[in-house]
Amino acid sequence: MLDGRHRPLTRRASLDPFQMKTKLSSLLSLADVAASAWSECDVALTELNLAFGTPFEAAKDNLLTDIRTAEQEGFDLAIFSGADSKFKFDQYKTNIIVRVSRKPTPHTKLEKLAAKVEDLEKELKLAKLKLKQQAELLVQSGDCDEVTDKITLAFTRLK
Repeated sequence: MLDGRHRPLTRRASLDPFQMKTKLSSLLSLADVAASAWSECDVALTELNLAFGTPFEAAKDNLLTDIRTAEQEGFDLAIFSGADSKFKFDQYKTNIIVRVSRKPTPHTKLEKLAAKVEDLEKELKLAKLKLKQQAELLVQSGDCDEVTDKITLAFTRLK
């Protein structure tokens, strides 16, 4: 179908279900299989998290708290990185990697640059908003069509 400017419309018209190659029954069958698999996985992951995830997170939080305290007291954390890391545990085939990110202390030159970056980020945010608004106006007026960008799936637990 062409509009007044002789360009094809990209909006999907409602098609006759008998002309489509993909059948609703096929999609419903595939969805049933996916829903069943997701439900089983969700239940198993919940059980797994209760059995192993919760104790792991507690142990990790305790270690991290003590590492932060040690660093504040001047402890050299370099012994926990590299080939000779003290956090390599062969019996568990596990290496705990301690990543330390640092930031510079306040400085006027950095503050000025940070303020400029913040202003540019605000400008970018406004430009993106204007682009979105302009696109919506063009679609509403019929001067521009929409095409599918991507399709995703989300699974949620029914209440």
